[in-house]
Amino acid sequence: MPDATGSFDSFERKWLAANPENAIVAVFLPSAQRRLASAFGCLIHELSIAAFQIREAQVAATKLAWWRQELADAAFGKPGHPVTQALFDCAGVRESDPVLWPALADGALAQLDAPGAGTLSALMEQLDPFFGAVARAESALLCGGASNIEADAALWTLSHLLRALPHLGDGDANLPLPLGLLARHELTRAQLAYESPQRNMLIKDFLDELVLEGNGALGVSAVRSLPLRVRAAIDRRRIASALRVTDPLRWLVAHPHAGRLRTLRTTWSEARAAHKASAGLR
Repeated sequence: MPDATGSFDSFERKWLAANPENAIVAVFLPSAQRRLASAFGCLIHELSIAAFQIREAQVAATKLAWWRQELADAAFGKPGHPVTQALFDCAGVRESDPVLWPALADGALAQLDAPGAGTLSALMEQLDPFFGAVARAESALLCGGASNIEADAALWTLSHLLRALPHLGDGDANLPLPLGLLARHELTRAQLAYESPQRNMLIKDFLDELVLEGNGALGVSAVRSLPLRVRAAIDRRRIASALRVTDPLRWLVAHPHAGRLRTLRTTWSEARAAHKASAGLR
């Protein structure tokens, strides 16, 4: 069972430590959306930790089963955790489809027994039960249901895979790479923990695949939340920088976040683009 004794602020600090760009994104959001976006971000962060970072499968399953019950209860007016209390304090959340919320935990639970995937497409399909649910909930809360769910789910998935790369070799159950890439570059999973010309080329090939998939998702004209727009833009810049160095994985490990000035510029630019896109679709 997750620790529900802390205040919402403690969970928000943990989320912002992992995703510091959101402190700046909040400044550009409408005031009515700031608490909502923060609470939603905290929830997805907590579910992601349980699904992808806890090595003991039974512990992860227990936590996610607890979250499923908590989200089902919250959807019917009985939130008990500081994060769900903050989330369901927003009228728009209370009025949303109650099916959205346990679906998030169901999607996270589906990742615990997920086998390896041979291709990036298969890996994205495997992750879709979770990130598809994330995209549906985000669209309902922050975009009035007008988002392209498939494209946004792809952006969430690609971001997850990029941000999981620095943990290669940690022994995580969920390998954020297609198994076909390992075979192509004649590497074992254990060898991913050590720098080599083969690993460098494997990572660059994978980053190129992420860019191609991201181009397709970003090419879909639709309303998209500002937090996701900024996340995707920062990820693309990180990929471009990593591809310019010899050892891209070492660069990603050393640069987990964009600088504050770069994030500010990116957020300002994405906020303007989002406003124009929204105006054009009305």
